[in-house]
Amino acid sequence: MKEKTLVSTFTLLGTLACYYYAKTHQKDIVPYSMVGGFVGAWVGEIIAQVSTKKNNH
Repeated sequence: MKEKTLVSTFTLLGTLACYYYAKTHQKDIVPYSMVGGFVGAWVGEIIAQVSTKKNNH
Protein backbone atom coordinates (compact mmCIF):
# COMPACT_ATOMS: atom_id res chain seq x y z
CA MET A 1 0.00 0.00 0.00
CA LYS A 2 1.31 3.44 -0.82
CA GLU A 3 2.36 5.71 2.02
CA LYS A 4 0.04 8.52 0.96
CA THR A 5 -2.97 6.22 0.84
CA LEU A 6 -2.13 4.72 4.22
CA VAL A 7 -1.80 8.11 5.93
CA SER A 8 -5.00 9.40 4.31
CA THR A 9 -6.92 6.34 5.46
CA PHE A 10 -5.79 6.63 9.06
CA THR A 11 -6.49 10.38 9.03
CA LEU A 12 -10.03 9.72 7.85
CA LEU A 13 -10.59 6.96 10.40
CA GLY A 14 -9.26 9.09 13.26
CA THR A 15 -11.41 12.04 12.26
CA LEU A 16 -14.56 9.94 11.94
CA ALA A 17 -13.96 8.14 15.23
CA CYS A 18 -13.54 11.40 17.14
CA TYR A 19 -16.49 12.95 15.31
CA TYR A 20 -18.67 10.05 16.40
CA TYR A 21 -17.40 10.33 19.99
CA ALA A 22 -18.10 14.07 20.12
CA LYS A 23 -21.52 13.70 18.54
CA THR A 24 -22.66 10.94 20.92
CA HIS A 25 -21.38 12.74 24.02
CA GLN A 26 -22.81 16.12 22.94
CA LYS A 27 -19.44 17.86 22.77
CA ASP A 28 -18.17 20.49 20.32
CA ILE A 29 -17.30 18.54 17.17
CA VAL A 30 -14.58 20.71 15.61
CA PRO A 31 -11.78 20.31 18.21
CA TYR A 32 -12.36 16.58 18.51
CA SER A 33 -12.29 16.13 14.74
CA MET A 34 -9.06 18.12 14.44
CA VAL A 35 -7.31 16.15 17.17
CA GLY A 36 -8.59 12.87 15.74
CA GLY A 37 -7.27 13.75 12.30
CA PHE A 38 -3.89 14.75 13.72
CA VAL A 39 -3.55 11.55 15.73
CA GLY A 40 -4.72 9.46 12.78
CA ALA A 41 -2.16 11.06 10.47
CA TRP A 42 0.55 10.52 13.08
CA VAL A 43 -0.34 6.83 13.43
CA GLY A 44 -0.48 6.46 9.64
CA GLU A 45 2.97 8.00 9.25
CA ILE A 46 4.44 5.65 11.87
CA ILE A 47 2.89 2.58 10.24
CA ALA A 48 4.04 3.71 6.78
CA GLN A 49 7.61 4.18 8.01
CA VAL A 50 7.65 0.77 9.69
CA SER A 51 6.27 -0.95 6.60
CA THR A 52 8.79 0.71 4.27
CA LYS A 53 11.66 -0.26 6.57
CA LYS A 54 10.49 -3.90 6.50
CA ASN A 55 10.29 -3.84 2.69
CA ASN A 56 13.81 -2.42 2.37
CA HIS A 57 15.47 -5.07 4.55
